[in-house]
Amino acid sequence: MSEILILGGARTPFATWSYGMTGKGTPGGALKELDPQDLAAAALKGALSAASLAPRDLQFIAFGNMYQVGPHGCYGARYVGHRAGCPSETAGVAVSLACGTGLLALTTAADAISNGRASFAAAAGADTPSRLRRDIFVPSFTDISCGKHIAKTAEERAGEAKLTREAMDAWALGSHKKAQAAAKLRAAEIVPVAGLAEDDAIKPDASPASFSAAKLLFSDGTTVMTHANVHGIVDGGAALILASAKAARGRALGRLASSALVGVPPERMAYAAVPAVRLALERARWRASEVDVWEINETFAAQVMLDRAELGIDAERVNPNGGAIALGHPFGATGVRLVHTLLLELRRRSRRRGVAAVSVGGGLGIAVCVEAL
Repeated sequence: MSEILILGGARTPFATWSYGMTGKGTPGGALKELDPQDLAAAALKGALSAASLAPRDLQFIAFGNMYQVGPHGCYGARYVGHRAGCPSETAGVAVSLACGTGLLALTTAADAISNGRASFAAAAGADTPSRLRRDIFVPSFTDISCGKHIAKTAEERAGEAKLTREAMDAWALGSHKKAQAAAKLRAAEIVPVAGLAEDDAIKPDASPASFSAAKLLFSDGTTVMTHANVHGIVDGGAALILASAKAARGRALGRLASSALVGVPPERMAYAAVPAVRLALERARWRASEVDVWEINETFAAQVMLDRAELGIDAERVNPNGGAIALGHPFGATGVRLVHTLLLELRRRSRRRGVAAVSVGGGLGIAVCVEAL
């Protein structure tokens, strides 16, 4: 891979979707009036500013949006560019890989630079489940090949490992506590949108008692998964600016060292990040023990805990500022957010190597290795 540098990034706040966490709870919806292109464009403007670039400098935009619904969803990259002030000459494509969409946008933008189609490219992603019909949104979490809900595949994996609800709740509570403690650090990532300047899904009053009282995800009598130890559903957008080494002229947050996209059986989809990470590490010629910080998407507490154990990672190096259980998981934006958060944390710690990874519905895993500069 030609050297791909990451110059800067930004994201919107992540706002609880308009149905509340369970679809029946306290309404959220602080960003429900904005569509995915609006949110991605706001993040892209912030990312361009962070990279000291003008909209006219971009030659290519990869826009990740999981739910490309409506008559114009397939043209999302164009509208993101236009709304961010880019000229009509700026090319773009819309991509989708379910929960891994943001990382796919990143690797797609990197490919445009690697093959010489762009000197500066953007990876942007956004989703607004608040604006989706529930008959489109809710069924998408059940795989039609194996007939299982993605959360059920994580629960089965937890059962095999004898992982208890108490252990999952402890991880989830830790995610909220870490996110609360990192509020000032997150401010460096966020551009205010629609009057909202911070993530609103974090629970400042989270406690062991509140987690033990949470509603079960499934009613079959065996579940250890609850609405409190899985990711939050939120609206949000994120963007990163990538450049060739020549165009970057020595200024960069970091570089993309490698990436990997792999498949596993659909019924094992909650395991898919593990082989993706192993392949990305092999391509970067790194060992897991050499990675300083990890951002593994907290789709479910069970999944990230078992990924950590399978890969032999110390817990304190995983999602040190909280993950999607606390911040929320705006599908198309998540992978972009993971990489930006990772690079900022590496620089804060004066460390170099990081890995971001996501397990994807349908039995796919995607991972990237990045190096802070």
